[in-house]
Amino acid sequence: MIQKQPIRNVFQEPEIAATYDNFYQEKLGEKIDEIEKELLGQHLNEIKIKELLELGCGTGHWTRFFCEKGFRVTGIDESKSMLKIAEKNKPKNCEFRKADATQLPFQDNSFSAIASVTMLEFVEDVTKVMNEIDRILKPGGTLILGCLNENSELGKSKEYDPVFQHARFFTPEKIQTILERFGEPNLSFGVYLSPGFEILDGTEEQGHTTPVFIAATVKENKK
Repeated sequence: MIQKQPIRNVFQEPEIAATYDNFYQEKLGEKIDEIEKELLGQHLNEIKIKELLELGCGTGHWTRFFCEKGFRVTGIDESKSMLKIAEKNKPKNCEFRKADATQLPFQDNSFSAIASVTMLEFVEDVTKVMNEIDRILKPGGTLILGCLNENSELGKSKEYDPVFQHARFFTPEKIQTILERFGEPNLSFGVYLSPGFEILDGTEEQGHTTPVFIAATVKENKK
């Protein structure tokens, strides 16, 4: 039996940062990426103000997607190794900064949109991050999350993965609870994997498994 590992940001390690984007070059990774971007893209279409803070930008993979969608992005990450890679393929309409998501270097009510894709999984204190998001998100602003489902086939086997064994996955109910402090969340789902990690999205078998990816948005309702 594999012993559960503590939650930590493994992307601080240069060797893991250096191979992070390799997944997207594989056939499975390409398809998963396509599905996830389609889901998040639908949520982004509802956002009018195109100034966005990305928490846990990593190598800039999602940053480039947000920029392609017309956003001007400020991306922050704790990992120097990940940011070094991000700077090599930096879009024109973005900037990267090293920062801790639990202590953001921004004034209150600074951003109309904040996004974070699979970062919370590697955060020890999620409440601190949510408190910071609440502080800097403008009234009426939008929070966009991409999270990994604890109940999925990936979630069931994550203890065998050298990266995900250090992560905390979330149930849809947990995401709902986390986001309710801001307003009424809107969740959508995709990346339906079989036990053999075959993609079942769009097939009859999709309904017999649990999705890996949870896309969520919520509007800040503070006054």
